[in-house]
Amino acid sequence: MASRCVPVLASLLLLGCRASDGLPNVMYLGMEVNPDEKIDANLRTDTRQRLGQLEAGYRQLHPNTRFQVSLYPEKQLAWVIQHRNRAGLGPDLLLLNGDTAVRLLKAGVIAPYPQTGVDLNQFDPQVLNRLRTPSGDLAGLPFLVQTQLACFNRRRLPAAPATLEQLLDTSAKGYPVGLTMEAYNLFWTVGSLGAVDAIDTAAAGRQPSGAQQQAIERWLTWLQNANSQQRVTFYASQSSAEAEFQAGRLDWFTCRSASIPRLRKALGDGLGVAPLPRGEGGDPSPINKLRVFALGTNTSRSSRERALAFSRFSVNPLSQRSLTLGSEVVLPANRFVGVPVSSSEVLSAMVTSAQQGNQTNTLAELMQSNDPRMAEIQTLLTTLVFGEMQPTTAGQSLVAILRNRP
Repeated sequence: MASRCVPVLASLLLLGCRASDGLPNVMYLGMEVNPDEKIDANLRTDTRQRLGQLEAGYRQLHPNTRFQVSLYPEKQLAWVIQHRNRAGLGPDLLLLNGDTAVRLLKAGVIAPYPQTGVDLNQFDPQVLNRLRTPSGDLAGLPFLVQTQLACFNRRRLPAAPATLEQLLDTSAKGYPVGLTMEAYNLFWTVGSLGAVDAIDTAAAGRQPSGAQQQAIERWLTWLQNANSQQRVTFYASQSSAEAEFQAGRLDWFTCRSASIPRLRKALGDGLGVAPLPRGEGGDPSPINKLRVFALGTNTSRSSRERALAFSRFSVNPLSQRSLTLGSEVVLPANRFVGVPVSSSEVLSAMVTSAQQGNQTNTLAELMQSNDPRMAEIQTLLTTLVFGEMQPTTAGQSLVAILRNRP
């Protein structure tokens, strides 16, 4: 049998690729890589370490199974999988962001995940609903949650600001603060300024009340005022802010739990992790990433059975708890797995972020469903932050964009 290791973007995509030698027990796993992550030797090493524990546990039950892992950049993911499917070389199982899985299922690039009660009872019904297409098909099995957090340099900043007021006060005292202009990474401030209900109302196609409109304007005003602070910088991308933090030119910035291993390598014990700051409007509204297992379409019956068995093994309570405690960069998707927050500052911050993210259902759906309104919102926020539009006008325009449902 010919090897499934073809040179399609091989320098970027393949990890440890070798001929399968016709073995029926090789599982081909494809993983989506987020835009703020660079596919390099460090990411490959981190990936193998994270998966290694799961693989070792699974091989205790299925000793002949071997894994071949490929990394796919988010922007090239659909094209590469379609190309490999046409060549008969598609992955058996994929580890994707939840929103990506829904898009790929709608496009016919992946197969629906079987909806059996014993599998789905482990997850919050609200989470499962986000993974269903309009026809009711399930795009994937929830696996892990990656959260949005605050990262800070302990060697310069003794403690993370707990409120927006403290954050701006921190910058005024000379500590550089980084925010990301990308709406996905900026929407946590909506909750802190009390505008979640207003955004939800407009996104549902209704006109916000006068009080809700004022909440939107307060949020937009804060963003514009923050950019006028000498030590607050808005970066075009998450990766840009992260690079500045690693280089020591930022003392605080919004980060993702998935970036913690990279940041630890750069700062060591100097890395501090905390929940995002509250504000006068309440808790922040982080947009957290749900990672799911999805099924490939180009696979044999035996490969499909192995893919289902491995995904189900990966979400059992023991596997979920072990992976969470072993990495301290992800949370379990299984709702019956407790996280010992008292044992780790990072886990405590992540659990807080996950709880805060539950208030942002509509926001999360906007951000994670490839909603065409997001491009307009991104342009509007950029224009506002850099002073080209007043908050009142921007608030009215934002509501108009949100109410124009696709």
